Amino acid sequence: MDTEQLRSLVGRYQENKEFITNEETAKMALVVPFVRALGYDPNNPREVRLEYCADFAQSDGKKHPDRMDFAIFDKTGQKPLMVIETKPLGTDLQANSFQLARYVSQLPDLHFGIITDGCDYLFFGDLEAQNCMDKEPFFSFSLNDVNTDWSKVAKFLAKFSRESFNAETLVTDAEDSRYREAMIEKLVVTLKNPAIDDGFMRWISKDVYKGRLTDTVMKRLGELAKDSVEPAILRLMSSDFLEKLKERMNRLQSGEADDSNETPLVPEPTALESANTGIPEEGKEQKRGIVTTEEELRFYSLVADICSQADYSREDILWRDTTNYFNVSYKKPTRWFVRFFELRGEQKAVVTQVPVEIAKSMCPDFRVEEAPSVFGTSRIYIESASQVWAIKDLILASLRLLDSAPGNNSGSNE
Repeated sequence: MDTEQLRSLVGRYQENKEFITNEETAKMALVVPFVRALGYDPNNPREVRLEYCADFAQSDGKKHPDRMDFAIFDKTGQKPLMVIETKPLGTDLQANSFQLARYVSQLPDLHFGIITDGCDYLFFGDLEAQNCMDKEPFFSFSLNDVNTDWSKVAKFLAKFSRESFNAETLVTDAEDSRYREAMIEKLVVTLKNPAIDDGFMRWISKDVYKGRLTDTVMKRLGELAKDSVEPAILRLMSSDFLEKLKERMNRLQSGEADDSNETPLVPEPTALESANTGIPEEGKEQKRGIVTTEEELRFYSLVADICSQADYSREDILWRDTTNYFNVSYKKPTRWFVRFFELRGEQKAVVTQVPVEIAKSMCPDFRVEEAPSVFGTSRIYIESASQVWAIKDLILASLRLLDSAPGNNSGSNE
């Protein structure tokens, strides 16, 4: 399964969800195309068997037949690779996963089961104990989640395709995915409030504080650890990510320098006065069809406020307008760190130089995606310029990323 196939399935769901009113419709409209996108032929019983029936032993020793909506087999048609159970749209899938558990427990070769309502997909395995299905899925996704990175989902699903399916490596990959997610959750909880994790606090305090770790000292160090998280992450970004981004940044900045549609540089005081008192006609750059709006100047003013509170000089935060976007730069016109786009309708977007995954973690309440490479790295959708304060950490991260770039000669933040 590739990204385009998955996006096509997303579009299919969005266009038809109001008509998917029962299990059979969900199965035919969404699950069959999903199975086909994985490379299996739903019309070939060697590969896919609908309403697959197996006899399961009950506690009294009697056999009880049970049916699964789809059973997918290996190329010999003998060994089941995975089973798929379909439920009506909107069903609580986690609460209805017991049928999968019965199959996993009594078919020795079966290690994977999927339960879906056509929109949400939960992947279960027997990672903790063989032929005993785990209580929690090791992977899930939803066709209704606008923030999903579909290229990553497609990359994961490709491992379940007919050409790539390998039960042994899939078990390892699933375990790794589960462990990784657990580590991420643990790190997030700990980094939000380091003081609650005694083991973490003793580790981070070792060789830092030489005295006795009393309750009072631990409380004090806990506050310091909390204040250290953001600078540590930003420093990590500077040292580990900048080298990889250097080539791309240089290309973007050199390309921007040749942009003949950009207006002359306007320092902050003039722009701020214009934004607050009504822009005089000469303050609106209208050459080549460019019109600087009050919303754009408000965006600049708020970004400048954010940067000045982080000890950057307001005089170094510059703006200039283009036909495509409003540019905010640091010290030089070509050294941009954030761009503002006024899109069709009321929608607006901010583009930064921060990697997409980091941008998503910094802005969990916003839609974040990869920006077109010609414009930047990550794109965040907002409703108005006033929401810039809600993403101020991302704005500063992009500025610090730029300011710490290898070969940067801009000097300090004074």
